[in-house]
Amino acid sequence: MKIAQAHLLVSDQDAAKAFYTEVLGFEVETDFASGDFRWLSLRAPGPDGGASLVLGGAEGAGLAYQEETKRAGMPAFSLTLTGGTEEFEQIRARGAVVVMEPTQQQYGGTDALIDDTVGNIICLHQD
Repeated sequence: MKIAQAHLLVSDQDAAKAFYTEVLGFEVETDFASGDFRWLSLRAPGPDGGASLVLGGAEGAGLAYQEETKRAGMPAFSLTLTGGTEEFEQIRARGAVVVMEPTQQQYGGTDALIDDTVGNIICLHQD
């Protein structure tokens, strides 16, 4: 068994699409709209980009959860960088707002936190 999709609440789907494609380099898998409904899914680049990341609009209780999670400083999810420090610096150069500089963690590896500009903190992990 493996994870096929993960759902992330975002405050603005268009801004999220721009951030995840232009700053993180994700590729659009599906962008379908019908009336008020929009299904927007992305995948990390490469032959095995992992699970799809579905970007859904945050409203009501979902918006409150997203706001509290961010206020608590908790990442919505973690990405493992395969290109090390160089990859992190490329992401920063493409406009990522760094919330926490790369920091060695007691549990192993190095984590940096970035703001995705649409309501979430994302962890960038390096082994």
